[in-house]
Amino acid sequence: FIGGGGNTTFYALNANTGVVIWQTVLSTQTASYIWSSPAVYNGSVYIGLSSLNDCPLVQGKVLQLNAVTGVIQHTFNVVPNGCTGGSVWSSPTIDTALGLVYVSTGNEGTCSTTETLTDALLALSTSNLALVASWQIPSAQEVTDGDFGATPTLFTATIGGTMHKMVGLINKNGFYYAL
Repeated sequence: FIGGGGNTTFYALNANTGVVIWQTVLSTQTASYIWSSPAVYNGSVYIGLSSLNDCPLVQGKVLQLNAVTGVIQHTFNVVPNGCTGGSVWSSPTIDTALGLVYVSTGNEGTCSTTETLTDALLALSTSNLALVASWQIPSAQEVTDGDFGATPTLFTATIGGTMHKMVGLINKNGFYYAL
């Protein structure tokens, strides 16, 4: 069993005994919190990091840990260092065929640059969390507190007679986006 501890400590427990196998602190930022459930793939654990109720906002992250040892292998910062926002509330989704981890983000925060990865869907490499692609809500569809809080889902759809692999998720603005 692996999961968050109600703060920023992530635990691996023996499912039979409950004994802690390893524990890893994911952040020392005040008000950081683990809301999402982890995804496990190919010897790694993927988990999002956000703030505790946006008060205060912290720098959102996706972390990749070694499933056996708990050592942090890679970290993806949704917003640049020194900025806040980009919370990852939802659970990561793994596309094993493409080697991608999809995460949804929320909360634009305070930054001197445009935050192009907030209120967005991100596709990261499962090997090193490098950004492969992103899609942000169009400004005409933005609403107050319009986070993505839902886990992306993978599905197939026939469009114009052709089968397409898709990823979809719903936003607080009430729209379901299928890409």
